[in-house]
Amino acid sequence: MATNVSDPVARMYAGALIEIGRQHGNVGAIHDGLKVIAEAWKDEGFHNFFVSPRVSKEAKGPALVSALKGKVCTEVLNLVQLIVKKRREPLFDNIVRAFDRFKDQAEGRVHAFVEAGSPFDAAEFEALKAALSKASGGKEVELHVHNMPDLIGGARIRMGDLVIDTTLKRRLSKLARQFNQGNP
Repeated sequence: MATNVSDPVARMYAGALIEIGRQHGNVGAIHDGLKVIAEAWKDEGFHNFFVSPRVSKEAKGPALVSALKGKVCTEVLNLVQLIVKKRREPLFDNIVRAFDRFKDQAEGRVHAFVEAGSPFDAAEFEALKAALSKASGGKEVELHVHNMPDLIGGARIRMGDLVIDTTLKRRLSKLARQFNQGNP
């Protein structure tokens, strides 16, 4: 969950970071560095230090650079120093999410979130992935499957603005509406 909901500012930082990564040919290294910090962000002590307004930016910046040097690329270190200097530390998780979205767009990748009543076998998984790739204009699809046995049957798929609901509950609801309207 985002610490701060100021997505426009986070998108600005992420967009600049993507552009710098393209110029230097190290978008992957920047992505890896952001993930290192995002993983540390999960630690309550690190997170509290990183976002604390009580720790001066003069103390926080050098401490973070010292802790991260050699673990992340220079561009990520510069980002950390800049957001500390501007007191925008709570934006960090938003920046990471925006960077991931920009990276996916640049690499022609979309994410599809699937809630299924039962697990897919390998052939069904690949067939669904291929169908969603076709529906997205040939983009690479990364499936995120969540098994939900309470759906009884079918699946619910969300990919961007596209929502497909083939669950038994939805089909029964549709059938009930048709009966109520006199159109069985």
